[in-house]
Amino acid sequence: MNKTEFLIGRSGLDLLDDFYPDDLPNEWRFDYYSTLFKALALKIDTEEDLEQIFTELEDSDEVFELVISIEQAQLLDAAQLASKLKPIYQYRSQFNLFFELDEQPSDKVMSILSDYQVCLQSNKKLKLDLNTKLIANKHLYFNQLPILYTSNVWDEKQIRDFLQDISLINTKTVLICKHAESETLNKIRIIAEILGF
Repeated sequence: MNKTEFLIGRSGLDLLDDFYPDDLPNEWRFDYYSTLFKALALKIDTEEDLEQIFTELEDSDEVFELVISIEQAQLLDAAQLASKLKPIYQYRSQFNLFFELDEQPSDKVMSILSDYQVCLQSNKKLKLDLNTKLIANKHLYFNQLPILYTSNVWDEKQIRDFLQDISLINTKTVLICKHAESETLNKIRIIAEILGF
């Protein structure tokens, strides 16, 4: 029987809870973060040095999933989307593109995305030629890994219930807790281990 393996992370490297040592240079934050957490979401127009991150991922044997998120508004113009993706196209095997959306993307947009590892999350059922899962009342559409993106803040019981619910995915799953600080990410990771995920 398959088992869900959670890769847990957050959106952005700007943790505020004294996670990083005071004297740590900004360009070392990703390296420090990735030693403890196994997933990270960054916006496509992030101020982080993506090329440096891609190089570090390429040189590492560790399991780590980088998620590049794109806003729904950036999906409306196919030409603009292609332009935004062009600088990172050569690194496409090192990240997953992620979108939260509530309307069907155009065929032109889906054609642009066909070269990438993608996951789309929606509150609505869409018609897409991708793997699908309904988890925690979210429709996930993906071609490689399911990515569940949440901005909820939970207590321990809610974390446990949520992990048990999404464990039904039964495959490696990226869980991005949008604004979680390191203490919460550690708590989620520990509860996942206790539950056997």
